[in-house]
Amino acid sequence: MSANEYERLSAHRAVDALAHATGLHSQLVRHISASDAGRLVITSGDGRSVDLPYEVKATIDRRDQLLSFKQRHDNAILITRALSRKMAEQCRELELQFIDHAGNCYLRQPGLFVFVVGSKETSTPKPTSTRGFTPATLRVVFAVLTCPSILNSNVRRIAEVASISHGAAGTALLLLEEAGFFTTAASGRRLLALPERWLDAWTEGYLGRVRPKLLKYRMSAAQPLSHVLERFSPKYGEVVLGGEAAAAVREFGLKPGMLTLYMDFRDPGIMRDLVQELKLRRDPEGNIELVDLFWNTRELPSFPTVPDALIYADLVGTADARTMEIAEALRKEIRINVNSQAG
Repeated sequence: MSANEYERLSAHRAVDALAHATGLHSQLVRHISASDAGRLVITSGDGRSVDLPYEVKATIDRRDQLLSFKQRHDNAILITRALSRKMAEQCRELELQFIDHAGNCYLRQPGLFVFVVGSKETSTPKPTSTRGFTPATLRVVFAVLTCPSILNSNVRRIAEVASISHGAAGTALLLLEEAGFFTTAASGRRLLALPERWLDAWTEGYLGRVRPKLLKYRMSAAQPLSHVLERFSPKYGEVVLGGEAAAAVREFGLKPGMLTLYMDFRDPGIMRDLVQELKLRRDPEGNIELVDLFWNTRELPSFPTVPDALIYADLVGTADARTMEIAEALRKEIRINVNSQAG
């Protein structure tokens, strides 16, 4: 998620909270100039409108931050996640207008004066469309579904497990918390909410934005698929079973009609040896698919299959009635496992 996307999300959350707390209708206007993030049009009860620039700041907990904001942005409205009573009182003292995600606000314009302080953000955040989730954020979702305990690791560790940059991991956590995928307790512990939402976000994002961009090859073999499966031996860290074949290994009672193999394409010898071993040939209509192994198998081990969240996504992606019942059973297992491991 980019900084601009995060700012828009935060601004929308604050506007919704303002409406709930005060009844004021507000509208966010697109970015107009380089001097501000956008503009906020607030309509008072008598129909008068106030049009002001706004700036989003994730955290404000010191007076010097307020002074710096006031100096740099003059009459802009500060939008932030949560402002303490003390900081809100100082905003009023400094004549610095603000709104936050709990509905706290200080607005002072001709014909408009509102001051709300002390509200806490207690409502569950509204679901956010996963269409805004970047591949990096989806990697974090996948990593947490596979190893829920990492949600309470530091950003550096999460980045290592998800195989993304530290900056991308930090941004992903901000987005996921803003979207209600987890909450943070007073102790600082992250509390995972609703595993189903994590799984749905992953499945939608993987099928729509991750999988189409993965390197893949369609193959066929001279022998029936059952014979190929008998000959094939997964190789730790190099080749693992996905989709229907993985569900069969997991003993869900499915006879695979497609063999999906996730493999490490970084070493060309791995694919060459596999093709020779199984006597494969290129075939755009073939029932064997080789897909780039995009995650770190040593950080997220699941050998000899891909992690359950990826099996589930592959099964859903087949859009086949015979796999959907199995996908639903696997979905229940994932929910139970995530809940138990997340603590």
